[in-house]
Amino acid sequence: MGHEVTEKFTPPEGVAGRSEPRNLRGHLREVELQSALRKRAAGVPTYTVAEAAALLSVSKEYLYRIVQADGFPAVHMLIGRGGRGRYLVPAKAVEAILDHAGGGSSCVDAAQWTASWQASTRGGAA
Repeated sequence: MGHEVTEKFTPPEGVAGRSEPRNLRGHLREVELQSALRKRAAGVPTYTVAEAAALLSVSKEYLYRIVQADGFPAVHMLIGRGGRGRYLVPAKAVEAILDHAGGGSSCVDAAQWTASWQASTRGGAA
């Protein structure tokens, strides 16, 4: 639909192959964050898991585990029969949990927040 943002990968200066994985990982995270910020500014309704993870300041692996355990809202898009598929994270969910955490004085439990968020959005668009 033209919403997918792609960016050609160019390793940061001083990063060659796998010799400095931390610098490479940091660069990739920055690319995902910039992509997410462009989507946010354009009003795109979903993020990839990597983009959502960058906005939430967690690793994409961690967010994948949380999503797969139903601890954070996502849409699982299956591709073909038996295909692995892809997860899309609603932008509203990312914004809502950050707003909730920013407005309170206590730590937000993502699983409890997700259950509450899902209950409040049932029957409506997420």
